[in-house]
Amino acid sequence: MERLFIVNEHAGKGKTKKRWPMIQRHLDTFGIRYDARFTSKPKEAIEIAKKAVHHYSQLIAVGGDGTVNEVVNGIAGQGTLFGLMPTGTGNDLARTLHIPDDPYLAVRCLANGTHHPMDLLDINGFYVAGAIGIGLDGAVATDINLASWKKKTGTVGYILSMLKLLLTFPPFAVSLQIDDQAFFFPNCWLVAIGNSKYYGGGMKICPQAVNNDGVLDLCVVHNLSRIELLKIFPSVFHGMHVLHPNVLCFQGKKVRVTTERPVPIHGDGEILGNTPSVIVVRPHILNVLFGS
Repeated sequence: MERLFIVNEHAGKGKTKKRWPMIQRHLDTFGIRYDARFTSKPKEAIEIAKKAVHHYSQLIAVGGDGTVNEVVNGIAGQGTLFGLMPTGTGNDLARTLHIPDDPYLAVRCLANGTHHPMDLLDINGFYVAGAIGIGLDGAVATDINLASWKKKTGTVGYILSMLKLLLTFPPFAVSLQIDDQAFFFPNCWLVAIGNSKYYGGGMKICPQAVNNDGVLDLCVVHNLSRIELLKIFPSVFHGMHVLHPNVLCFQGKKVRVTTERPVPIHGDGEILGNTPSVIVVRPHILNVLFGS
């Protein structure tokens, strides 16, 4: 059997469980032969994927960005083709890869799409396909994960948590070592490190990021009052926040992040601990299926 679908039926507020029979019908329509495995607990998709690479040439994640990251971490560097059926709440990687939300169109992409190599971000041996957030948005991700109802609402939950933490999260001092250049920001709100443009359900946090160019993109938001930060926040959905003079963009292949106090880190919404940290781009380590 050529393809294995790794299905997280709990993803997307139960949307995956509802859509899976529909996806199966479309797979039959296109004559696609496959096997399927279902996850029952966090991180299980990683182990399923690690074992499956020895038996399948294609692994397809069915779920949201959390499921995607688990499968990616199971197959990165193995040469196995990665595909996805977006059925979560954020679906940021699907947005990047032009995989439609509609099940029929997504299956059509699986049948007719092209595949290309893609970079990944490596933070302490864990791979992230989209973006890593350090500071305020790391705290937002932590807040969302503690409130399951927010996690189920996608972008709405992100906005609610962001508004809440804008009132309480204190800015921090951060030192960045980007390749051979050093920077210091004494009053920083967040550092985003992007392999792709999107996170948080469609926010273009690193609008210039390209996920196969061999470099990582950084967005540093610093030296803003809470009111100023609130004012520019909506512009992130169009990538226009980078026009503000206190939003700085950099590129590199490796970044070391050191902060005056430990601040939270997330990767595509998954909590990855606290600073300090080192993030490295791993060029062309994943073979991915693109939509048209």
